[in-house]
Amino acid sequence: MAVQIWIGEKPEHPNERRAITQLATQLSRLDGLYIVMANFSVGGRSIDVVVLKNEGIFVIELKHCDGKVFGDVNGAWFVENSNQERKRINPGRKNPYNQVIAYYYALTNFLTEHRADITTNRSVDVRAVRRVVAIAPALHPESRIESDWKVQVLGLDELPIHIFTERSTNMNWSDSELQRIPQLLNCTRWEEIEHLVLGESVLATHSFTPLRPWRNWWKQLRSTWTGQGLIAVSVALLVMAVWFAVNTSGTRLVTLPPMEPTLTSVIASDGNQGNPKSITARCEWNDTQTIARLRATDGSWQSVQAGVNADALLTLQHVTACDGEIHVQFRINNNTNDLNMQIPLDDAHLMIRDSLGTKYALAVIRSQPRIIQIMPGQNAIGNVVVARGLHPSATTLIITLQNTVIGDATWVVTLARE
Repeated sequence: MAVQIWIGEKPEHPNERRAITQLATQLSRLDGLYIVMANFSVGGRSIDVVVLKNEGIFVIELKHCDGKVFGDVNGAWFVENSNQERKRINPGRKNPYNQVIAYYYALTNFLTEHRADITTNRSVDVRAVRRVVAIAPALHPESRIESDWKVQVLGLDELPIHIFTERSTNMNWSDSELQRIPQLLNCTRWEEIEHLVLGESVLATHSFTPLRPWRNWWKQLRSTWTGQGLIAVSVALLVMAVWFAVNTSGTRLVTLPPMEPTLTSVIASDGNQGNPKSITARCEWNDTQTIARLRATDGSWQSVQAGVNADALLTLQHVTACDGEIHVQFRINNNTNDLNMQIPLDDAHLMIRDSLGTKYALAVIRSQPRIIQIMPGQNAIGNVVVARGLHPSATTLIITLQNTVIGDATWVVTLARE
């Protein structure tokens, strides 16, 4: 897990600096290398943000909008405040949709021109760059934006998950290849923000080499159940030692705030002198996440907004991690008129892992149906079972549907209480 921030020039506006810092902070918690390039020029275009990862590149136009946003592909875009007063976005210039399209061509032309300087992998398609308009701090739920499959419009708060889950099948960059791109664009590392985002981990990878063995040892210790048990026992012994020392010396021990509760249950407070109100399970997720897909003329599948007339809808409907098992339910809508979708429910087509990197094998015999078959114009529901409990220290499940006729889809489910 690592993030690097490269800039052409330091952003002058505080909103831009906040947005870049927020994005980098969220990406630093995800698996793999993420390179955030900000405020740089290519092909005569000044680009807000580009994010590079091993399986994708995202060119992003940032817009700070406090209110509802209205717009479409070709017309003007407006932001409406609470008094229903509308203000045009980018007056006298292209709308955000056409801005990010122009940035896409400038960046892909550069990547094509310098392809040999970046990679020797001939299978990499440098044109498979994703285009995003990100509304900061968030996209108002009553916004009305008519886009298409070429450009994704979402809130800045949704952007990290979108970057994590989306990947281009025609891209497979190594870490060293990714780092060549900002260097060729004459960008420099924005180390003061990296230090703010990553803290000690940045220092350890830059100059304080004696820290590396200890950090590697600590990381390995936390990654195993045995190691986490040892940590828990050590913390408990330390607390007992402090309690004994303080109480035997006659000094009153200050009550510490409660630690983050376990995944099995939490004791909620009713707000009246901290009295327990109830025991609330937090091992169940009842929200929905829908990924919309559109089939392009070349047969490939692209992610689009849920409001677009999509050819396929993949919806995660229910997740539980109670009673020592994990149960996942999702629905697939086949809106095509000619494609028969068949997806086996096995480990080759559905991968479940947690925020610690633990992978969970499916109980194929108990998962129903064995193969989801969705005829054109129909939908089907799949129920998957994992015959083991969620790791006690994990708070997030990452569920990936992969190797399917409609491409890959990833859902990220947080089971931890806010």
